Amino acid sequence: MSELLQVAMSVGCVIIGWMLNEASAKLREKPKLCFRLTGTPEAELTEKSLRTKTSPSEYGVEIYNLGHNPVILEQFSLNAKKTRMVDCFIADEERTILPYKSIIYTLDEQEANALLRHCKRLRIENCKVAAVDVSGKKITGKMDLGIIGLRVKLLDRDDAFVR
Repeated sequence: MSELLQVAMSVGCVIIGWMLNEASAKLREKPKLCFRLTGTPEAELTEKSLRTKTSPSEYGVEIYNLGHNPVILEQFSLNAKKTRMVDCFIADEERTILPYKSIIYTLDEQEANALLRHCKRLRIENCKVAAVDVSGKKITGKMDLGIIGLRVKLLDRDDAFVR
């Protein structure tokens, strides 16, 4: 009887080990992205007085792929407090992010102004990012809005002097 119990426990442990191995393999295969707000180099910017709403702004979103597989992104959105602040659609030639590499999506003036307006209205310093790959899988993350948050604080301080 004790031998039967030992065999049953051994088989049970093997099954549990196999299930844990499969679960960890799925987690390793899952896309992992990291998002960071960054500045646009001066050489790529148009003079402020000549910009239109579709001109590149001073801000960009750098997207790092920390996973083991390439990710092909279609779009991403910046959200905070149940508000969608900005939708960003990635150009076809920049969609693929190889493992341990990054791309930079430069916000246009209209997207940057919307982000600034929402940050000021909602008084936020970070946001949630929801990215969608070409197969429709959703990849989420958080992003610090430090540069924009600093600008909002400076604008608030200037508004206080005007009053």
